[in-house]
Amino acid sequence: MGVVSSFGNEPGNPVIDRGRCTLCGECIAVCPLEVFSRGEDGIRVDRERGFGCIACAQCMMTCPADCISVTGRRLSRDSLFELPPPEARATVEQVEALLSSRRSIRRFKEEEVSREAIDRVVAAAATAPMGIPPWEVGVTVFRGRGSVRELARDTADTYEKFGRLFGGPVGVVLRLFMTRASREQLRSFILPLGGIIADGRKKRVDYALYDAPAALLFHASPYGDAADAFIACTYAMVAAEAMGLGSCMIGCVAPAIARRKDLLKKYGLPDGHMPKIVLILGHPAVRFLRAVRRPFHSVAERVGFPSDNGGSARSAP
Repeated sequence: MGVVSSFGNEPGNPVIDRGRCTLCGECIAVCPLEVFSRGEDGIRVDRERGFGCIACAQCMMTCPADCISVTGRRLSRDSLFELPPPEARATVEQVEALLSSRRSIRRFKEEEVSREAIDRVVAAAATAPMGIPPWEVGVTVFRGRGSVRELARDTADTYEKFGRLFGGPVGVVLRLFMTRASREQLRSFILPLGGIIADGRKKRVDYALYDAPAALLFHASPYGDAADAFIACTYAMVAAEAMGLGSCMIGCVAPAIARRKDLLKKYGLPDGHMPKIVLILGHPAVRFLRAVRRPFHSVAERVGFPSDNGGSARSAP
């Protein structure tokens, strides 16, 4: 039995074409679950070892003879595609230029985002790393301002109800069960933000999604890694920047949608999936001339030093 997912618990099934295998051992070296080993009769596949094959596809992606096929866990050879040649890949300077140029865009031109552009952004996000395959992340695409505005209205409506709840006796009781940090965040950010979004709706101003012409709602099943949706969203954001699109991660929409079963159903989220993050997209109406580098909260370094017992570590001076 493999690692359980929302698609079942069957492990992957790696098969080696013995007639093409050169016994190079690359599959042995790369497999994180050590499913492959060298035997007298060639490369062996132990499907019962540990978790079994998780269908990460690393053996297929590294095999020089292209003689390994892995099926199961929503993987097949059709999932593979050729990598671009080294000379076609970005240099570190180009990557740094792309990342430093990306800004959170909240002002967009009237121009809509084409279907082809959105599809390409989603395709790029599908190459993001995940905890354990298969993908437990889904994407709901809001194409056109009409669909995005509807999502914004539903968000504003939810925050209006939320504000009434926490403004009454029930809210006073609920605060008693919160940590100090949660109470302070509720008081200084969540409730004021909800009020701004709700008031904006009355004035026909979108303070949730900034009247963007497109949006991507990333949602995930309870079987996946909690970070997967955010990693996929980040890949989409970088891809959008490379295509000349402006983007901004919006964190206030997902919690609002998650609290309403009617909206989960309305927007077609699969059973058990919960919204995690929204990425708005559009052609930017503002041009940035400079970037900013913000310091991390803290950066700690650990340096390893050789020793007779296999190594130790101490903080760097």
